[in-house]
Amino acid sequence: MNKNTWLLFGALGIVAGGCVNSGKTPTLYGTSTSAAVTNANTSTAVLPFVVNEVSDDETYGYTAENPVRVGGGRTAGARNQLRYLNALKGPQGQPITYERQASCCAFRTRRAEVDNVGLLDVYKVSWAGKPTPVTLYINMYRGGKLMAPQGFTAAR
Repeated sequence: MNKNTWLLFGALGIVAGGCVNSGKTPTLYGTSTSAAVTNANTSTAVLPFVVNEVSDDETYGYTAENPVRVGGGRTAGARNQLRYLNALKGPQGQPITYERQASCCAFRTRRAEVDNVGLLDVYKVSWAGKPTPVTLYINMYRGGKLMAPQGFTAAR
C-alpha cells in the first residue's frame, strides 16, 4: 500500500473513533516528542496573543466540547496554539509550563489537510505550586474570542 492509502485508513479510524461525550477521557492519537515549554520569558520567535480576560464558562478549554479556538488552520494553526499558550499565566501570575500530549476528537472541517477531518490538540499545563497539571483542548481549525480558562490569568 502507498502512503496515501495508509493516510486514508488512519483518517477513517480517527473519524470512527472520535470524541463522544461519555464522561471518559477521549481517545488520543499520537504522543508528543517535544519537551515541555515554559513561557517565563516567552519566545521571541512566537510572540504571544493578547488575552485580556478570563472566561466565565468553567468548561472553556477544559473539555473537548468547548475547546479554545485559536484558528489558523494548516498554515498558522500550530503557531497560534503556541501564541495562545504563551499568553497564559498561573492564577497568581506564575509562568506556565506546557507540553503537547496528543490529538483527539475528530470533526469535519474544510480547513483540514486530510479528508476534511480536523483534530483537537491536547496540552498538559502546569505552574509552580500546581501539584498536578491541567488538560487544555485547543482547536486550530476554528477561530474565536481568546480568553484565559478559569484558574489562569492572562500574561498580556
